[in-house]
Amino acid sequence: MGLDLAWQKRAPLMRFSVPNKLPVKPRAKLARAEDGHQPIDWLALWAISLGICAVVLAATAFFCAADKIGAVMVLVGTATLIVLILEGSARGYL
Repeated sequence: MGLDLAWQKRAPLMRFSVPNKLPVKPRAKLARAEDGHQPIDWLALWAISLGICAVVLAATAFFCAADKIGAVMVLVGTATLIVLILEGSARGYL
């Protein structure tokens, strides 16, 4: 049964192919539900990574260019952006 199904006459270079059986959707969803792990909160992870990038950028502006106002503006702008996105997500706008 397997070789008869896998035989391909149209592709002379690839005579055999392995048939791929996809998992049945309810069984795959059940396996994910029984896993017990909490899903990753991607929005919080985005906010943390954006905050870390902002701190690095502000440190670069402060120590390399001695620009205190620029460093503060980077931090305030990033904090404002994070607050707006998180608040919009909490209210259901996103």
